[in-house]
Amino acid sequence: MAYSLTQIKEVLDGLGYNLGPNGINGNYDATLDIYTQAALREFQAQYSLPITGRLDAATEIKAGQIVKNLQYSLNLTVNAKLPVSEFYGPLTLRAMKTFQQTYSLPATGIANLTVRKKLDEEAKKRLPRGADFNVLQEEALQQVV
Repeated sequence: MAYSLTQIKEVLDGLGYNLGPNGINGNYDATLDIYTQAALREFQAQYSLPITGRLDAATEIKAGQIVKNLQYSLNLTVNAKLPVSEFYGPLTLRAMKTFQQTYSLPATGIANLTVRKKLDEEAKKRLPRGADFNVLQEEALQQVV
């Protein structure tokens, strides 16, 4: 899977990374500008990837995993019925807002680290007793691929 620059900007924005003073609304094009480079470096540092500020294979793989995990967890917690993919589009944004409203969080649609931790916590509660969240999640994601 290869993200376009526009698609990785949607993912970075959806995960709460800063894309400039106007966010994604002011930075929605296929340009690798200084804000996108900074957001990529921050993402890469957070996940112990080589810090290049560029959209490389390791960054794409990690971003895709995070979005798929997020969608899987949204399906468990708020029955979002999302297709599990590597894209943070309007359906994921809407499902995230539903999750945030359900759990009395600011309904921004942005899945920053704090929100993702809460989402994982709530998703784990919905698993059968003794089930391994990571194993079930990986099995579900394999079925999608």
